[in-house]
Amino acid sequence: MKAPRIFQTLLLFFVTSTCMAQSDIYIDSSLWLIDLEDIVVTAQFAPTDARNAVHNVRIIQAEEIEQQGQNTLAEILTNQLNLRVSTDPILGNGLSIQGIGGENIQVMIDGVPVIGRVNGNIDLSQIQLHTVERIEIVEGAMSAQYGSNASGGVINIITKKSQLRRIQVASQHQHENVGIWNHSVTLSGQSDKLYGSISGSRYTSQFGAIDSLRIYETEELSPGRFFRTKKTPWNPKEQMGVDGSLFYRPTDSLKLGYQFRYFDEAVSIYGERRRPQFRPYSFDETYTTIRKDHSFSAEWYPNNRLYFQSTTAFNEYERLKETRRLDFEPDTTSLVPGGQDTTGFTAFLHRSLLSSMRQGSLNWQVGLEILSEGGTGERLLDSAATDAGKVQLSNYALWGSLEYRPIDPLKLLFNLRAGYNTSYDHPLVPSIQAHWKIDKYWNLRMGYAYGFRAPSLKELYFNFVDINHFIIGNPDLKAERSRNANLQLAFDISIQDQHSLSASVRTFYNRISNRIILAAFEEARFNYQNIDEYETHGFNLRAQYRYGQILRLQLGFAHTRLYNFWSEEGEDIDRFVGLSEMQNEVQLTIPVVKTRILFTHRFIGRQIRFYEAPDGGGIREGFIEDYHLLNGSIGQSFWKDHISLTMGVKNLFNVESVSAEGGSGGAHGGAIGSQLIGWGRSYFARVQLKF
Repeated sequence: MKAPRIFQTLLLFFVTSTCMAQSDIYIDSSLWLIDLEDIVVTAQFAPTDARNAVHNVRIIQAEEIEQQGQNTLAEILTNQLNLRVSTDPILGNGLSIQGIGGENIQVMIDGVPVIGRVNGNIDLSQIQLHTVERIEIVEGAMSAQYGSNASGGVINIITKKSQLRRIQVASQHQHENVGIWNHSVTLSGQSDKLYGSISGSRYTSQFGAIDSLRIYETEELSPGRFFRTKKTPWNPKEQMGVDGSLFYRPTDSLKLGYQFRYFDEAVSIYGERRRPQFRPYSFDETYTTIRKDHSFSAEWYPNNRLYFQSTTAFNEYERLKETRRLDFEPDTTSLVPGGQDTTGFTAFLHRSLLSSMRQGSLNWQVGLEILSEGGTGERLLDSAATDAGKVQLSNYALWGSLEYRPIDPLKLLFNLRAGYNTSYDHPLVPSIQAHWKIDKYWNLRMGYAYGFRAPSLKELYFNFVDINHFIIGNPDLKAERSRNANLQLAFDISIQDQHSLSASVRTFYNRISNRIILAAFEEARFNYQNIDEYETHGFNLRAQYRYGQILRLQLGFAHTRLYNFWSEEGEDIDRFVGLSEMQNEVQLTIPVVKTRILFTHRFIGRQIRFYEAPDGGGIREGFIEDYHLLNGSIGQSFWKDHISLTMGVKNLFNVESVSAEGGSGGAHGGAIGSQLIGWGRSYFARVQLKF
């Protein structure tokens, strides 16, 4: 592992950035840029107050993450309305927004896309949150601003880039009784012109003794049909990461930055103890993921009417599989021939934009984006490639935006993106958004956007064939085209600076042509295929009441209708299936002692789905049962907020899985008896230190 050398390099950067610091504990706040809670940057001309943004940007602050005791991006998004986090013990956690997921959602850290999708999804459990300042979420097609993988929405993680103290040491330590430990330490410094930070983290999970993780059980789904699965499906995991950043502000109008991230994860899968009576053995697998990310950024205000922002990034992703045979008598291990595999991906990104910020009725933005992705590995097969096991895909784009105010309360935003893709014809991708401040209480937002997504390298060329899988890429895939429409009416009122009430109703519509799915082309053999059309539409309702800093109540309800492609096989099959969900939250802060009490509740309704009967009996109707998730926590700060202690319970109703009937249609095929949700009820304690 190269982490120690990386740590030393980043520490050198940190020392350089802080050597100018004086012995004072605090610096003049006028020398650094304050990041206010309601300022957003995603899909904006320049940093903007969220209330004035044309797009509806949902914000999750670091304080919410800490209070809930959430460790990863997967955990915090599980509690968000209209977002569904999927769970797989091997592939990790995926995400869908408004019923659209996988490759269609762009996950970014400070505007840089996270690479390394497995089965179409970024594993959200690999994204730790200890350096996060806030998370910005935009639902709906964002291809005009962010390119191919943003046709369903954008998740942008914003990290910390400034502080009040000259020198600060912060650490977080959390333990959950199911066998989870999470530790992080951050050292940061701020001078008049420099900010630097370096942090290290380690996360481990062990849900039982190794021998208990080898136990398999057989379930009878129906007479004569059995399903064999691990008794404890959750695999031990160890994650280690090092993050570093250095920002230099030579003038008040210019900021230059460098950021680096190193991540290493090892997931161990312990096989069943075979032939237990005579020289028992097992096959154990280890999946190792390594990420290395570098990014350089520049933010410049040439004058009070122009804003320039540029990011150049290089990302590396490597996933290694190692299979070993363990002979218990004697205790020896050996590599299994054909059980080893390494697949790597790289990405180069350059993105620059120039925006006007005039006070008049018209503003503009122009942008340039270059994105080049490459892959290497024995399972990446491109018959047209010169080098075996190497594939490449590049995209070049220009976009322009006009922001027009015909009258002061009304803002219109027009976007148009033109591009060149090395494998597919890139269409013009337009969008239009509107924000109307009806009066001081009411706001109306609406939009219509086109989306475009070229197939990924994995969908085109990745072949995964072993004893349990037969998945091959399809170089004949067509590119996806999509459309998104949305309408939101919001209300916000404050009474005597103590009571505030806000509410909103939003409707949305998504339609994707040539959607790419994983489907069977022969029995037990799968590849990626296009389906003609896919639609989702629905609405959500939200309401929030605040009483100063003492009480906050949130209520949310959403209903989404998902297109059922099995309806093409029969006239009596519903064209859409509905999914209802709720999100509720109560936060109470006890005055004087400032103790924080928080309860969050999420309900996912029963979902109907259709599947092809394994006995050839035609299309049948199945379901996924409904469930509730309830979390609670209590937090208290001590010694002028230098020490914060939070304790709580997650998944109070102890939901581990829910009943499911009907095949997923995926590469594992067949009907399943249950769908994994989580590892059940857990109790956590978290201590945070800041000095």
